Amino acid sequence: MATQPFPEAHFATFPEKLIEPCILAGAPVGGRVIDPFGGSGTTLKVALENNRECTISELGEQYVEIAEKRASTIQPKMQF
Repeated sequence: MATQPFPEAHFATFPEKLIEPCILAGAPVGGRVIDPFGGSGTTLKVALENNRECTISELGEQYVEIAEKRASTIQPKMQF
């Protein structure tokens, strides 16, 4: 699967569709996802959109800011 362009991050941002099945299979609604290499926050974004809690860790300050910005605009999907 090819990387997904994201203008604020580095060239290797992975696609949201790549991580989504892992999040859905690995954590129930309301469960927690942990990403020790948070980067630009792709895992955080997808987890929050799918009503999962998420903790990420990232050493690069520039990526922490990007991830915080991405997370601030998330609209969780409706659960029926």
